[in-house]
Amino acid sequence: MNNMRAATFNVLADAYLGYGDYSHVDPELMKSGARTEGLIRAIDDLDADVVGVQEAEESLVSALNDTGNWQTFWSPKELNKPDGCLTLVRPSYEVKGFETYPYSDGSGHIMQIVRLGRTAFMNTHIKWAPADTPDHVGVGQVTELLNKIDNERFAVIFADSNDKPNGPVRKLVEDAGFNDMFGEMPTAIVNGEAVALDILAVRGISSTMVSKNYDVLKIPNKELPSDHIPLVADLEIV
Repeated sequence: MNNMRAATFNVLADAYLGYGDYSHVDPELMKSGARTEGLIRAIDDLDADVVGVQEAEESLVSALNDTGNWQTFWSPKELNKPDGCLTLVRPSYEVKGFETYPYSDGSGHIMQIVRLGRTAFMNTHIKWAPADTPDHVGVGQVTELLNKIDNERFAVIFADSNDKPNGPVRKLVEDAGFNDMFGEMPTAIVNGEAVALDILAVRGISSTMVSKNYDVLKIPNKELPSDHIPLVADLEIV
């Protein structure tokens, strides 16, 4: 067994700054590129060995590469979308494999698999849909993700699930034998409501939550320049 600290973090792409209510945020912080240094610092402060990042833009990937602190595995979304998924791994770890798969629904969303030892780390940003939507796009995407790792005994999922606890996406993950570690802990504000959108889920792995003192009601700010808080856990991987 090897002890490892893992985290998942939706960093809020600059391209999406016009979609949320950031009236409480310093306008200077909301300018394109203004959050890059703060995001690098916030990621480093997680003290993690592997981080699943969602809404990563190429400029952030380049800046993280320049630090020399990470092996970077970036998969841009398809259809010319401005962001993608980025998995960061400390240089001391040997990566056994890296794969990217687009979802078959034509949304442009993708999933990543990074393999460390015998453990598969999945990273994805699930597309949102109302919970009662027929042919729910998120359900289809998570079904594809779970099929990719159906035979994997040891697995970790990093995701912005765009679903609340007990919703259709989260239920699929739990029914596949994953422990959705942070459950109902709010990670973002949506329409003025604190909601638990992000998941760090494990299967076949001993894990412990790591407490971080983030106030979801006060982000983005200089200390945590995203509209999501990261989730952090200590794992015993094989």
